[in-house]
Amino acid sequence: MPQAGRRSTFPDALRMLICDMVQTKRYPSNSLKFRTNSGQAMANNNFRIGVLLKLAPLAVLVVCLLVTVLLWDIMRKSADKELQNEFDVQVRLVQSNIKRRLDNYRDVLRGTAGLFQASESVTRNEFHTYVESMELAQVYPGIQGVGYSLLIPAIEKMRRIEAIRKEGFPQFSIRPEGSRDPYSAIIYLEPFDWRNQRAFGYDMYAEPVRREAMERARDQDTEALSGRVVLVQETGADVQYGFLLYKPIYRNGSPHDSITQRRSSLVGWVYEPFRMNELMNQGVLGRYLETIRDQLDIEIYDGDSVDAQHLMFDSKKNGAGGAVRFVSTSTEPYFARNWTIRINSLPAFEAKLNTLQARMILIGGIFISLLLTLVVWLLATTNTRAIKLAAKMSEQLERTLDQTIGAMATVIEIRDPYTAGHQRRAADLASAIAREMGLGDGQLRALTLAAMTYEIGKIQIPAEILSKPGKLDEVERNLIQVHAQAGFEILREIAFPWPIAKIVQQHHERLDGSGYPQGLRGDDILIEARIIAVADVVEAMLSHRPYRPALGLDAALAEITGQRGVLYDPAVVDACVRLFRELGYRMPD
Repeated sequence: MPQAGRRSTFPDALRMLICDMVQTKRYPSNSLKFRTNSGQAMANNNFRIGVLLKLAPLAVLVVCLLVTVLLWDIMRKSADKELQNEFDVQVRLVQSNIKRRLDNYRDVLRGTAGLFQASESVTRNEFHTYVESMELAQVYPGIQGVGYSLLIPAIEKMRRIEAIRKEGFPQFSIRPEGSRDPYSAIIYLEPFDWRNQRAFGYDMYAEPVRREAMERARDQDTEALSGRVVLVQETGADVQYGFLLYKPIYRNGSPHDSITQRRSSLVGWVYEPFRMNELMNQGVLGRYLETIRDQLDIEIYDGDSVDAQHLMFDSKKNGAGGAVRFVSTSTEPYFARNWTIRINSLPAFEAKLNTLQARMILIGGIFISLLLTLVVWLLATTNTRAIKLAAKMSEQLERTLDQTIGAMATVIEIRDPYTAGHQRRAADLASAIAREMGLGDGQLRALTLAAMTYEIGKIQIPAEILSKPGKLDEVERNLIQVHAQAGFEILREIAFPWPIAKIVQQHHERLDGSGYPQGLRGDDILIEARIIAVADVVEAMLSHRPYRPALGLDAALAEITGQRGVLYDPAVVDACVRLFRELGYRMPD
């Protein structure tokens, strides 16, 4: 695949971003209020604030541009992944169409072989009637015909020629001329039109590529596909490569369990000739051809590699041309013969890449970044004015931090669309529980930030697992469980004044030690993590999932009360139940 992808550094960049925000707006660790008294801080630290004001425009510009670039990169890669998935679907469709169509032709060949096995002899008229009844052109488009090639010992050559001439074909002969033993001759081939008449009497056994497939079919008593050939049906115009599919016919009543018996009892082969362009355009692709004609270039090679000397089919005779964004190359076995199928995307397909959202984020982010930078610069033009407005700047930076945390939650929802809104609703419930329990302002602030980021570790989980519309297997569940530790690793370097990283790490721990990732027990688990654990479970059970409907409030409360003191903190459970049963709390939409 010619997509050169650079490994995402989103978690590290996001960590740096929040570090910048926290370093720019530090929260005193001994404060119990949401906001710091910035006016008093400026009065005591005029020099530090002056330096801060000088650096603020640059810091805001860098941070905002970094957020913009990160979000743009996420959306761009998401759009590219969507188009890659569509390409993969189209590739699988082409491959399955080829296999299904060849299997259909095999069934036709087996039916024809059954005609010979059920009769002592099959006359030309019987063969014609049988093949005509199958309506090949309508039911199995793409096939050149169905024929029978007779194996002729050299001693019987003239007798067989004379017998066919007496059937009304006075010019019949076995071609090519020459002395050999044995001969073969195509004596039946339907439809017996002008093109197929060119093959009448042809000795396929005399040509090495055809002979290899005929002998393989004979010795293995199965269908065998030939290599690339030019059919004798071809004329000087529109010459196509082709191939043939053979099935052996043995003498009725003769054993053919071993190779020796098969060789001695062989009487001929039923076979099907194919012209590749007609097979692919009429048989394999059919009406689907119009859908992908300008979107995909399909190439088929005889053998195990992409080699121009063995090219059998190319839907675009001049190739895709230029750089190709998506490429699939696979080797597929068909009747003991390998074909290499190469599928390239064309510009019309690649033009479907939806980068509108990414461009809007990039343009809008740059505009907002410049606007915010201008605002900060205007505020910082004089030290006096900056000091008076420092409190406002402090609030603005804090809002930016909150918005950054909100952006993190949004990124998680983008990657995990089936649980969109889960983290925000759980955070609202967690905050309500904390207030009901009477937690202080500092703890409440810490809980709010942690609850908005506790799923951040999912950014390192493959999107295919997050968006799987069904239950996860054991391996996938184990991968999902990594997200708590991954969230800790992302947040641990950020100098929050509260243990946000540890709260995120512990939100799946349980009182009895059955949780993960550390198996902590009881009071070893932070109270904020115990609150988020209950809020997370209740919200999940109240929400619809692709593999189950919402379970309802009664089931959710029954779960946490049933495990009260076992998995979940009793005080947290009691506060949660009071919220719903007594205080009329409702989950936000």
